[in-house]
Amino acid sequence: MLLNVLLAGLSLAAFYFILSAGLSLVFGIMGVLNFASAGYFVLGVYATWYGLGHGWGMLPALLLAAAVGGAVAWLVEAALLRPLYGNVGGQILTTLGVMLILGETVNWIFGPQIQEEPMQGLLAGTVVLGGMPFPVYRLLLIAAGIMIFLLLSSVLRDTAIGLKVRAGVESQTLAELAGVRVAPLRSFVYAAGGVLAGLAGGLYGPFSGVYPTAGVDTLLLTFIVVVIGGLGSVPGTLAASLVIGLAEALVGFYAPNLALTVNVLAMIVILVLRPQGLLGKPPGRRDTHAA
Repeated sequence: MLLNVLLAGLSLAAFYFILSAGLSLVFGIMGVLNFASAGYFVLGVYATWYGLGHGWGMLPALLLAAAVGGAVAWLVEAALLRPLYGNVGGQILTTLGVMLILGETVNWIFGPQIQEEPMQGLLAGTVVLGGMPFPVYRLLLIAAGIMIFLLLSSVLRDTAIGLKVRAGVESQTLAELAGVRVAPLRSFVYAAGGVLAGLAGGLYGPFSGVYPTAGVDTLLLTFIVVVIGGLGSVPGTLAASLVIGLAEALVGFYAPNLALTVNVLAMIVILVLRPQGLLGKPPGRRDTHAA
């Protein structure tokens, strides 16, 4: 029984990491919390539902979700956010507006009712672990989380674009002095955040349902993960996802009504002890500005 609870916690952690990693990187480059990620998330939810409902396999449906999230995010950055760099209040209001517009658009097209997302083949089954059945799909979530973390780590560590992203997160002034063009970098990172949000949405539907407010429902926990991990830190986001996912599973098993409360308390305690989060930079060291 305990093994199943821990595995459930790891699957939640993997999901939270995929959803939150892009949000954390976007903050690192733009210096603003991106509420619009909840909108890209819900687009991913419905894109995967559409793909599976039309006989696509899970992988093509997830690729569609990631592509839709990334494409819409790129358009939003180019048309709405680019003129607002340096205007933090304007960015926050714009991303909040995008979140609401995308949610209402989905609600208008598909209706407010909860849709069931069809599961196919092996992913609909269970395996026996520790004498108890465990959903195969949650094992897929764990594998997806590991793969995304390794991919992000490799890109940030071993590629030219990754080096530029790390430089931009550390100090945009120094990055520009070193010849990094920050504006295209912001566009790339923002679109990548949309890809991850869309992918997370695609993974969400099979175990939580398909409905227009899915993005809003996950927004609070996403911000909790990003803040605990340290804004702009991918390893910190992973550590925070593990803390939140395992805590939610363990507390949810013994006292379901206290799961969210425990997560909020964990955030408060960590921020009191380390205001910058688990692996974030100390306050006052961030440097973002309009390019």
